[in-house]
Amino acid sequence: MQIADRLAGELDRWSRRAAYTAAEDLVFAHPQSGKPLDRSKVTRRFKQACRDAGVTPIRFHDLRHTFATRLAASGTPLRTIQEFLGHADAKTTQIYPHYAPSTREVEIVNHAFATAERRTPRLARPRRWRPGCGP
Repeated sequence: MQIADRLAGELDRWSRRAAYTAAEDLVFAHPQSGKPLDRSKVTRRFKQACRDAGVTPIRFHDLRHTFATRLAASGTPLRTIQEFLGHADAKTTQIYPHYAPSTREVEIVNHAFATAERRTPRLARPRRWRPGCGP
């Protein structure tokens, strides 16, 4: 299985800073023991990082769904998405191509995942029309 070039580069940079760098070592391991990280502690820290960043806390699995949905929305072939996600059966991958985000949703996601240098000013929320408030 191949991974995206950008991800491969980031993982390579991370591995150069890690204490455990052998081929059989975990990519994300406890810094003193090299053992798997405690799931509940990682989840708690991730949710706190979301809150600190001012975004709604989500589950790690939601990141996987976002990745697959964005691939499908960009026209990536279903077989490619299936390979990236490691699905044995293409039927499992079929849920992603049916979602078509609105232009507004794409703008919000692109803004959320933009690097600090590329980030545009925060998008204004659309105003709701109320009787007596103009057209």
